[in-house]
Amino acid sequence: MDLNNLAFFNIANQEMKYLTERQKVLAENIANANTPDYIAKDLVKPTFTDELKSTVAMTVTNEKHMALPKSRGTSNVYTPTPVNALTIDGNGVVLEDQLNEASKTKGDYNRVITIYNNYKNMLKVAGSKVSG
Repeated sequence: MDLNNLAFFNIANQEMKYLTERQKVLAENIANANTPDYIAKDLVKPTFTDELKSTVAMTVTNEKHMALPKSRGTSNVYTPTPVNALTIDGNGVVLEDQLNEASKTKGDYNRVITIYNNYKNMLKVAGSKVSG
């Protein structure tokens, strides 16, 4: 049985992929904490509409139907406007903030893994034969 065919596991896999990519972006920010003119980047979290479009094919069959929202494009990495003042060399990375975000992302990833494993174990128990 392929778990990815089940909606819950598909969503959990997509969330883990997003969190993995976000951790890579945050690691790049931390690595460039002393690079002149480097501004910290972040990753756009997919919206419900984005998730829906990736799982359900929607088409407009009548001119009175609502138009589909425009796609953001393929790249979800963006550079937010710096909240704090830049350093004298133009660097906009606040190391403490990046480490805090990396820690939150790790916690979110661990939460998704725990839920994923619990659902997987429930399916194993439900699929096993009861001896007795």
